[in-house]
Amino acid sequence: PRAMATRTAARRNFARKYEQHLADMCPETHPIQVDEQITAKIDELKSAEEHIESATRAAEFLYRRAHASHLRSEENKRQIRSEGAIPYLCELLNAKFRDARYQACSALSELAFRDERNSLLIVSVPGSLDSILQLMVSSDMQEDAALVLSNCAAFSEDAVATMLEHPGLVAALKVVATSAEPDAKGIAIGAINCLSRFSFATEALIAENVVGEALMPVLAACGEEEELDGVALRAAMAVANLTGLTRECFASSAQYTAAVATAVQILEGALAGRSWRGIAFTAYSILFPLRNLAAKRDNREALVACGLLELATQVMRGWREVGHNAEETLGLAVEVCALLSEECGWQQRLRDAGAIPLLHTVHARSTAEPAHAAARAGQLVEVLEQGHVAVFMGQHRRLGADSPLALLDDHCSALVLAFTLGGRAAPPL
Repeated sequence: PRAMATRTAARRNFARKYEQHLADMCPETHPIQVDEQITAKIDELKSAEEHIESATRAAEFLYRRAHASHLRSEENKRQIRSEGAIPYLCELLNAKFRDARYQACSALSELAFRDERNSLLIVSVPGSLDSILQLMVSSDMQEDAALVLSNCAAFSEDAVATMLEHPGLVAALKVVATSAEPDAKGIAIGAINCLSRFSFATEALIAENVVGEALMPVLAACGEEEELDGVALRAAMAVANLTGLTRECFASSAQYTAAVATAVQILEGALAGRSWRGIAFTAYSILFPLRNLAAKRDNREALVACGLLELATQVMRGWREVGHNAEETLGLAVEVCALLSEECGWQQRLRDAGAIPLLHTVHARSTAEPAHAAARAGQLVEVLEQGHVAVFMGQHRRLGADSPLALLDDHCSALVLAFTLGGRAAPPL
């Protein structure tokens, strides 16, 4: 009780200084169009001690207004943040009534969804992580509490850094990922997957052996379906980020093939704005583990066969429209193309997909492309433009497929060229 009272006092002090914190941590870039109903409900939320039922209803109202399905979702989230609701929602996590705690979790997870500023603020409120972890490991609200952490980790690097400073957070996620009910287990593994995208989180995750104890058992239990379920897919992506994913991680080659195909399929859906089994993956969140898969030579053939080269080219074509982490997504797409360009046939697939003019655009930074992507694009386009070109029509890969000129070895072909076009002498036998 004494610790809870201390955390509550800290949250209230944070709330009183909220405007200053907000200006420092999350400055607004343009004016907010105020919804008076939201303002009224936030006032009700602030009176939770005296009127817990009205505060609970207010939290539910804020959840609905922040939900991605609402037409003014982004604007509503900004208003809810700017008018100081987040510390009071965090305080509601400690309410005696379950419904109040549930509505607080729902509102916080929705406020964090695809909102970097809200994600950082939620984990920065004094005591908020203590309250979330308490719900996650010792209540019937594991799924709801884990979802708050998962959404905060998915959309804010600074939030992840703050979360990792909290003792016991990774251990708590592992507990839920290994022993909770299926829905909560899936959310916890999703949170681990989000954390695994940050290099500074790798050490903590490896130290807790989340790969061996939480992720690999999920992969080992996969069935023989052509498409992985959501939990197995996120476990596979986390393994790819942390230690590298190979065929040996699965009980059968069919499971491995299903994992690769499902991941590429989800990227295609993300680029088209579609969710997958109710999960709204961003292009960045799925392309990141695909890049790590491509880094291992043994995975490349399967990735190319599933069409990853063409999708990476599509990302380069419309990288500004991918939303979350657009510049980083472009860099991942260029890197994937570079990793998958070792075979001549794969290089031709890139040319056929129109990659060369796109790479020139990225390299020239014609539309303010990031420097790291531009440098890598320059290296790749040089490789692609140095590819062999058919000189005889009979050497054309399609038109000359049946030509006897294809029987000539390199030396004979060089002799013909030397006599016909002049220039360098033919290579010696």
